[in-house]
Amino acid sequence: MDIKRIGGDEKPFLTGLDFLPDGRLVAVDSWKCQCLIMNHQLQRQGTPYKFNTNPLDVVCLSQAELAVTMRNKAVCLLYVSPDNSISLTKKINIAIDVFSICCMTQTELVVSTHNDARPMRMITKSGVVPGFDHLLFPSKTYQLEESRCTYIQSTNSLVLTDRLAHTLYINDKVKSRAITDDNKRQPRAACVGPGGTVLVCSAAKNSIVHVTVDGTILGSYKVDVRWPYTLCINKDRSRLVVSGCDIDMSKLLMYKLL
Repeated sequence: MDIKRIGGDEKPFLTGLDFLPDGRLVAVDSWKCQCLIMNHQLQRQGTPYKFNTNPLDVVCLSQAELAVTMRNKAVCLLYVSPDNSISLTKKINIAIDVFSICCMTQTELVVSTHNDARPMRMITKSGVVPGFDHLLFPSKTYQLEESRCTYIQSTNSLVLTDRLAHTLYINDKVKSRAITDDNKRQPRAACVGPGGTVLVCSAAKNSIVHVTVDGTILGSYKVDVRWPYTLCINKDRSRLVVSGCDIDMSKLLMYKLL
């Protein structure tokens, strides 16, 4: 789908995607400061929720609850009704800059950071909590757009992308692996793939790279969008959605996984 069809004259920029358990797709549009719902045909449902500042990423916490990271050091919790209305239930103010967000447990979330000495942090609905001090990730402070994260529950593995180093880091709390490969050029977002694998947007290669937690490259798949930026997979691992960051080729793509 051409993202311009979502509505309005201002160009959209979808920076976060996730599926609700019932198959509806949730997207956050950072430039329009919106959260919106789409059906399995990528048609907008209901009225988008309007934020006061730029949202960055989104994760579905339950059948009806979302968590959205914001540019103003906050995480917003939203409720989505069966008829696609969206309402704010809580705003969590935090003292760090965050971008990507994913679930670790029912009560704990993992976020990637920028302008912070620790590239990943753990938060709850009460705010930032201690954690990840033992991880063997790079000792560097990332800037906005330089890294993202995800968590693989089946192997208890944390995943971090380093866009400028063209590297994917996977830490299973026993050891850390730094995976570099020519297929992964400027890795952006990552999500959990089938069988506890990882799917990564390789922005400079216009492809999605499929990687195991031990670093084996299972495949690299070209996508019909320039500079793939973010992606998500549905709960039964049967559909993949990808969005790009080239404003002259604004597409939202849905793939069936075989």
